[in-house]
Formats: sequence, C-alpha cells, structure tokens
Amino acid sequence: MPIYKTHKLIGTYVLIALLAWQFFRYVDYVLNVITPESFAFDFEAIAVVNFVVLVSMISLALSLFRKKRWELVTSGIVGIIFLLFFGWTYINLIGVLIAMSLFEYARFAGVEEIDQRTKINSRMIIRRGATGVVLAFFVLVSFAAYQSPVARGIAEAEQLPSATQQLMRSVVDSVIGSQIPAGPEKEGVINQVTSETIKQFNNILKPYFQYAPPLLAFGLFLILWGLSWIFVWLSVLVGMGIFWILKKTEMVRIEEKDVKAEVLVIE
Repeated sequence: MPIYKTHKLIGTYVLIALLAWQFFRYVDYVLNVITPESFAFDFEAIAVVNFVVLVSMISLALSLFRKKRWELVTSGIVGIIFLLFFGWTYINLIGVLIAMSLFEYARFAGVEEIDQRTKINSRMIIRRGATGVVLAFFVLVSFAAYQSPVARGIAEAEQLPSATQQLMRSVVDSVIGSQIPAGPEKEGVINQVTSETIKQFNNILKPYFQYAPPLLAFGLFLILWGLSWIFVWLSVLVGMGIFWILKKTEMVRIEEKDVKAEVLVIE
C-alpha cells in the first residue's frame, strides 16, 4: 500500500476514534446524571455537531476505502470504545455485533452507489451510507440505556418516577380544576386525586416494573429512530462539505472512464 494512502487511513481512523470517544463520553454522562426522580441534564450542542461529523466521516470512510477489512477496522474502533465506556458484557457484545452488521450494510450501500452510477454524486453516496451508520449508533445507545442506573432504579423502586407525578398533576388540574373554586381546598383536592391516581397506577404496574430496562431502551430507540432523518440529512450536508474539501486538496480525485452499461429492452 502506498505510504500516502497509509497516512490517509491512519488520519481518518484517528479522527473517527476521537469523535467516537467524545460521543460515547457524552452518552455515558447523560445516562449517569439522569435519575428516576429527574431526567434533567446539561444539553451540549457540540455533542450533536460531534455526532453529525462522526456519522459523515464513517459514511465516507466506508464508501471510499471500499474493502470489507476497513469496515471491520471502523466497527472495531467504535465497538471497543463503546465497550470501554459501558463494559465488556454479553449484552454489549451483542450490540456491537449488530452495529458491525449495520456498518457492513452502510459500506455495501455506499460502494454500490459509487459502482452503479456513471457520475459521482457525493450526496447520494453519503445518504445511503449514513442511514445504516446512524442506526448502528442508536442501537448502541439503546443497549447502554438498557443497563443504565436510571433503568435499574425504576425497576428496583417498583413505582413510577416522581417526574410522572408532575405530569399527572397537570392532567388532573386540566380535567377537574375548572370545576373547583380557587383556594386552598382546590389545591388539596388536586393533590389528593393525583396521589390516589399515582398509587393506583403503581399497584397496577407493579408486576411489570421488572421490565423497565428493556422497555426504556426500546422506547429510547423508537424516539431516536423517529429523529434519525434529521441526523441523516445533517450528516449528508456536512459530508458533502468534507468531500468537497477532499477534492480541492486532491486527497481524492474523480477520473473519467469508459464503461459499458446494460439496457433493458422489451420486444
């Protein structure tokens, strides 16, 4: 392998490792700071930027380096960093294997986009790869949430988080608040109804609190997957910028070649 290509590979994977480390560091922080009593945490906009750049870099690397062995290197770097933060458990190893298969899907989709087109389109290359990459990270985050302190706390407490009480109080206030004259009596009635309602819910759900970790993880995954299109398109925009820089600095180049194309004819 030419030495200049080796430098490109090393530089790319060092950057991916740094971005992945920062991403999982922030995920670890969020999962450890939130509690069953409060889901509050410090939002860092830079974490979103970090994730978008990470997805863009991996999508481009998988497509441009093409070979399966480089996909294994990429998924290996991401997987090891994930395991360093969240533990070398069987459940985490399963998550890493799922992520590896999704990285392979992203590589295949990106390479196929390059091979099947007569004109290179960086937007389509990155978009096809980014979907699998984003999904892989969301799977890993969900596996981390499954083992998080907040999930174990809900299961062990066998009662709804205290944050639920505030939500329930708002619902009770909107339903019966207008029917009760303002004053101390109103607050007392609302508090009593809220307390009794929460108690009833806890009694009904008590046998199912043991399933809180998988339900929390699955719910988080659905929420993240619902937002995935935002991250995919942001990654496409950033990736197109990175690809443009790579072309301008001649780190990659596009050559024209004569190719034969199949045409379907119906007679």
